[in-house]
Amino acid sequence: MEKHVIPPKFSAVLRNRSFMFLWTAQMLSQLADRVYIYVLVLAAYNLTHTNLGVSVPMLSFGIPSVLFASFAGVYVDRWNKKYVMFFSCFLRAAVIFAIAFLLESSLLWIFLVSLGVYTIAQFFAPAEASSLAEIVERENLILANSLFVTTWMWTSVAAFGLGALLVGFFGNEKTLMISSALYLLSSVAILLVSIKHSNLNAGSSVKTVKQDLLKGLEFIRRKAVIRYAFFKMFMVTSALSVVSMLAIQFAEKYIGIGAKNFGYLVILAGGGMIFGMWALGGLSHYFKKNYIVFAGFFMTGSCLVLLSQTKNLYLAFFYCFVLGFGNILINATVQTVIAHKTPRSLRGRIFGIQNMLINFAFTIPVVAFGMIADSFGLDTSILLLGLMLYLPAVMVLFEAKET
Repeated sequence: MEKHVIPPKFSAVLRNRSFMFLWTAQMLSQLADRVYIYVLVLAAYNLTHTNLGVSVPMLSFGIPSVLFASFAGVYVDRWNKKYVMFFSCFLRAAVIFAIAFLLESSLLWIFLVSLGVYTIAQFFAPAEASSLAEIVERENLILANSLFVTTWMWTSVAAFGLGALLVGFFGNEKTLMISSALYLLSSVAILLVSIKHSNLNAGSSVKTVKQDLLKGLEFIRRKAVIRYAFFKMFMVTSALSVVSMLAIQFAEKYIGIGAKNFGYLVILAGGGMIFGMWALGGLSHYFKKNYIVFAGFFMTGSCLVLLSQTKNLYLAFFYCFVLGFGNILINATVQTVIAHKTPRSLRGRIFGIQNMLINFAFTIPVVAFGMIADSFGLDTSILLLGLMLYLPAVMVLFEAKET
């Protein structure tokens, strides 16, 4: 067991003024993003009525990350992170507002516009992650990360519910304009964050940028703990993205609550995340991070295996709750390890590469499991996903040192 002199406390995190403004910006931008995605997924499903069609907006989310996120991280290390986040939100607000009345014309248009929006977003994620590590004390970072991850889930839940209400009252076009307004408010909150800017004296030529990116990749190659952490993040994010995509059909055809009520499954997962966030402070005080991550993967994989075999509403709700609990144990712990083990001068690049890897999980796995669900059944797809998560659980047991 691992013991610390002072256990991490939420009160210390919440008294941090810059953290509160960054947290507020995160909530607003996530609400904006999920309301936007709600409209996209709904439009794609109405156009195609297939799981593969629903995966198109997720592809537009993942492809820009694969292509641009690593280079975005290089520039985040050079530029003022506060202004990077501000312009990322402001430009997304402007683009969504400009195309609100044109988005539903075709599935191709949905894909192309979203590709542009999420290309801009690639600069936000590494800037936000590296800023969080700078404005929160080291001993409280695991709780700050758990709060960010849980907020991400709950704003996703709230945004799906909010999206349904907004579309019902105002229609898709005006709902997209509200999403634009939320991005604008997020950019205002970012301006109130106090982040010390370290000016990195580096050239901006293609050669110099490439060299800086290679330094980040070399750091990852040399640091086994970072490589393992990236693999774990990829696996847990793949599971989360696939479950999100399959939840609509699962709600409609397996537990009989209707496609429009799939948000209840997400709500239960969010409840598990909140419980996990509360428990994580004590768990991180007494147990090694490896043990926490192992427990998270084992619980998540087991719940997916069981979920694939049930059509009982209450069991499905319980499994979703445990899924959320396991997810927060993995996500917050691994994110904290990455922040602790990465030098400040490299954080933008490392979090940029991490963002690329995480969002890659929204492309190939989503398409693959969508095709499996359409071809072999939803239960087969969920079962395979659960079994897949036992691999990182076993790997954690064989790691020589605590991450």
